[in-house]
This record gives sequence, structure tokens and C-alpha cells, in this order.
Amino acid sequence: MMGSIEIRKDLQEFQAAVKKLGDGIGRASSLWSDAKYSELSSSVSGVAAQSKNLMVAGDRCCSSIDKFDKIAVEKY
Repeated sequence: MMGSIEIRKDLQEFQAAVKKLGDGIGRASSLWSDAKYSELSSSVSGVAAQSKNLMVAGDRCCSSIDKFDKIAVEKY
């Protein structure tokens, strides 16, 4: 079973990959100025927006896992 630590690590790696992609596309803007670049840039912007939603959902998931783990170790 995957714990919140592993999920957070995966989320950070995903976020870094999306940032790297966005940065690369941004640097390429000086080389490309055609319609295809514009389409690619728009698509990457969409991926970045969706990744933000993923990060928020992932954080909520990790918080829920942490709360569950805390409850699971309580003694009654």
C-alpha cells in the first residue's frame, strides 16, 4: 500500500516534470513563432492548469491518509 510520503514524493516529481516542460516550451518561444508552437504552448498551459488540480487533490489525499493512519494507531 502506498503511504502519504510516497504519494507526496511522486507529486513533487510530477510537479517538477511539468515545470521543466513549461520552462522548455518557454525557452523555445524565441526559436519558434508559428501556429504549431502556439498550439503546443496552449496545450502545455492546459497541462499545467490540470496539474495544479492534481496537486490539490493529491494533497487532500495525503492528508486523509495521515488522518486515517493516526486513527488506526489509537488505542481504545
